[in-house]
Order: sequence, then C-alpha cells, then structure tokens
Amino acid sequence: MSADNKNTQNDIILEVKNMTKSYDGHVVLNNINTTIRKGEVISIIGPSGCGKSTFLRSLNLLETPTDGQVLFHGTDLTDPTVNINHIREKIGMVFQHFNLFPNMTIKDNLMLAPMKVAQMPKEEASALADSLLKRVGLSDKADTYPNMLSGGQKQRVAIARALAMNPEVMLFDEPTSALDPEMVGEVLSIMKELAQSGMTMIVVTHEMGFAREVSSRCMFFADTIIKEENTPAEIFDNPQTDRLKDFLSKVL
Repeated sequence: MSADNKNTQNDIILEVKNMTKSYDGHVVLNNINTTIRKGEVISIIGPSGCGKSTFLRSLNLLETPTDGQVLFHGTDLTDPTVNINHIREKIGMVFQHFNLFPNMTIKDNLMLAPMKVAQMPKEEASALADSLLKRVGLSDKADTYPNMLSGGQKQRVAIARALAMNPEVMLFDEPTSALDPEMVGEVLSIMKELAQSGMTMIVVTHEMGFAREVSSRCMFFADTIIKEENTPAEIFDNPQTDRLKDFLSKVL
C-alpha cells in the first residue's frame, strides 16, 4: 500500500457498509454504503420521511441497523461485544430539541459528562465549561437555567455540551428546525465556526444555504437510498436525477 493510500485509510473515521433499516417490514434505508473522513463536513438533505435522521442516529447506534455494519475507526459498532457508550464519547450528538437538564444551571449541564463519564476533576471541568460558553457566546449565561434561555441559546449550549467530551465527529439532527427563524442564524454561525476549525461534522438539515456554503459533500436521500452524493456545487447546480431536480425546485 502506498503512503498516500495509507494516509487516506487512516483518515477514515466512519464507514457504513450495506446498512439496511426496516420497521415492521417497512424498509426505511436500503443497502447504504458510504465513508466519512476526518475534517469532512457532510450535509444530508432530502424530503421528510426519507430516512435522513434514521441514518444519522444509526451512526452512533441510537438506531440499530437491521442489517449491515457501522465501523468507527474499524470497530464494528453493531458487534454486541462493543462498549457502545465508550464509542459515543467520541461521537458528539446535537438533537433537534436540545435535551438540556432543566434543574441544572447551564454551566452544570456542561460539566456533568466530563466529570461523570470522563472522571475530569471539578476545577478542570469548570474551566472547560467556561471556555466552551465563551466559544458559543454565552459566558454571561453560566449560572442561569435552561428555561431562561431562547431556543437559539439552548441549542448553542447543546453544541457546547457535545464539545465538552472532545468528540472526533459531531452529528447534528436538524439542529435548527425547532427554532424561530430569527434564531437560526446564531446557531448556524457556531456550526460554521466549528466546520472552519476542522471538526468532522455530519448534519441533517433543511438549511440549503448551509449545505451549499459550508459542506465539503452533500448526500441526497430519497426512496430509501443515497440517491446522489457529490460536492455542493454539483448537487445544487448540476443535479443528475429527476428526483433531486424535483426536490430542489421545491426548497430553493
């Protein structure tokens, strides 16, 4: 194997092989194959109900594939002997609905996992939380509670909380779809900054501007498969299938 090939192999973080997912005999994803490399920003687009979120949640086994494999650095997550919680420490996840603990301050929300899961000393976790709150522009909210924040602020806290475990890859499941329109921009700007810093990101999104401007690659899911997969320029300016052309005509 050449040095270039070896380096390319070393860059692979996630590999999906022949993934199928069905519910009660209804196939949602059919024989999905793809590879995600270090530093990629991948936007997943497609019509509602096409399996985008199911695919994303399968990458850290929040959904268990009916068939096929999900490999993280070569380790098959579908192997029942694998400690999936240990793997999830390296795969950050940001949900549509924040999932913050309402009875804890913002700072305590950020400190919880590093202290409980990573056994980080309290002083270190406190300093980490402060630096992350500064990064997402919420230093002044450390001692407030989630119910005192706007939706956009909550989502920025959720991103900071995922970053607190120093993940290798971040999964975003429609992170702006529950927000009021005027709050979408503040969350997308944090995500853009993350992308520019080199974070590997996989984003299920309806924000076509983000998909076009920030992604290194777009996947268009439809009819249980990845219908098209290409650079944003090719996906948006040169769609190859009628299905993608039809989808873009409705969302652009």
